Amino acid sequence: MPANSVASNFRVGYVQEVTQGTTPASPLKTLRITSGGAKVAQNFAESDEIHLVEVPNAIRLSVMGQGDYSGELSYGALDDLLQGVFAGTWSTNVLKVGSTVTSFTFEDQWTDVPLYAAYKGCIIDSLSISMQQGSKVTFKAGFKALTPPTTASGTTAGTGAQTAAPTNDAMDPIGSVQLAQEGGAGSLLAGAPGLTALTMDISRMAIMEPQLGTTALAGLLPSRFVMKGSFSTYFQNSTLFAKYLGRTDTSLSFTLGGASTKKYNFLMSKVTLTDGGPQSVSKDQPIIQTYSFQAVYDATNTTCTITRTP
Repeated sequence: MPANSVASNFRVGYVQEVTQGTTPASPLKTLRITSGGAKVAQNFAESDEIHLVEVPNAIRLSVMGQGDYSGELSYGALDDLLQGVFAGTWSTNVLKVGSTVTSFTFEDQWTDVPLYAAYKGCIIDSLSISMQQGSKVTFKAGFKALTPPTTASGTTAGTGAQTAAPTNDAMDPIGSVQLAQEGGAGSLLAGAPGLTALTMDISRMAIMEPQLGTTALAGLLPSRFVMKGSFSTYFQNSTLFAKYLGRTDTSLSFTLGGASTKKYNFLMSKVTLTDGGPQSVSKDQPIIQTYSFQAVYDATNTTCTITRTP
């Protein structure tokens, strides 16, 4: 009796496409993940015919290829996917929001079966990074597919041996948080007033163009770039609370990674605090202030500029 497939033998391979929907003749890259997978989501309806006292057919109405992958943030692991959701190109290690369609082939691989399912022409429509004191630094990336698989294959869509994933250590909430700055100068680290949690949520809804006669979309394009998030600090002074109450725009800058190299700086030059303030008070607990934010367009730096230091 053959062994059942197990998670330790599951892999995700991906490659950036030159022509959307066409997997280039090149090796796939291995994506470092902790969970997730792709799915062919199908919508069915029951037949309404009345010649039987039972349902005669289940009718397929629509098909969509989609998925998401979660992992621990490490340097180099998300460079391609960040380029995808930004619809931009790394230029001298700087990435800004753009309008260049960047598509991928993603392939779920059950290597112990073996079985492979390739999703082509994929657009990254969401990417989030999350950290909090006492927890791992994590990410989650989601996508939609131009062409979902119609069958699973016994061979990979890649050409040649798959490229191994980067081997840099996973980031941690202590040594990997190098900078947390609000307003261009005010530090949120080192007890002034002390950052306890941070999330950055990027969404870029995919514009889907379904058509009759095929499961493939006629088109799949990225729409507006939206960046929101939240952060929490101890309540030490009125600076942030006053900006929230007065609807005073500010800026946020976070550097994650090594002290000198293998790090990323996320700069949001124009930020609105959309919700928050000091949180409910509990016995024997410090008071935490939490703010939701939305970054908006800045003529120089776009909504967000990422600078990486190799």
